[in-house]
Amino acid sequence: MSMSADLILLICVIVVDVFLVLETLFFIVRRNASNNLIRLAFQNDEEGFEAACSSFGAKTLSAFDKKLIRFNVAEIKRDYPKMETLIKDFDAMDLKDSQKKKIYPKIFYYYIDRGRKQDAKAVYEKLSTFSVYKNKKEIDMSYDAYVSEGHRYLEDALKSLKRTAKRDLPYKEKLIAKMYENKGIHAEAKKYRRLAERHENELSQRS
Repeated sequence: MSMSADLILLICVIVVDVFLVLETLFFIVRRNASNNLIRLAFQNDEEGFEAACSSFGAKTLSAFDKKLIRFNVAEIKRDYPKMETLIKDFDAMDLKDSQKKKIYPKIFYYYIDRGRKQDAKAVYEKLSTFSVYKNKKEIDMSYDAYVSEGHRYLEDALKSLKRTAKRDLPYKEKLIAKMYENKGIHAEAKKYRRLAERHENELSQRS
């Protein structure tokens, strides 16, 4: 005896509802585990971090995810030795393309910030194997200004300044200053460096 169409529909609805509930629970468990690891990383609690990694929630995170949490926290705290160690760890991992697109831009900006042009160039060449990734245009701008000593994207950078979030203004203004410096227009370079300093001070007072 075959099931009626209504019964089949009811079973399908129940299965979908159960799937959505499980998916939501998985998201909550994963988010809570991430937040806990972030907190422990900020507290420099290495023992607590390692212990938390063995929890059920943390096991839903990949080894890459856990190292990325450490790297993001180290980046905020400007803990350069920790960042260097983690970069070596990432280099030793067999990363998926999706993971490379997440971490390579961060490593690129780290090298730019430290003035390490050759290292930044090497990471940029790795990123160049991808036709699309987050903030590609901004990375192209930074590479041209800081590694190639160019000013190719000056007009683009000036136009994008109006829609730049306040937290990102200092970097963008320093970038524009560098482009003007490369172009030999030192008065404008000085102007944008001063703007970057002012906005950095404003941000530090709020935090």
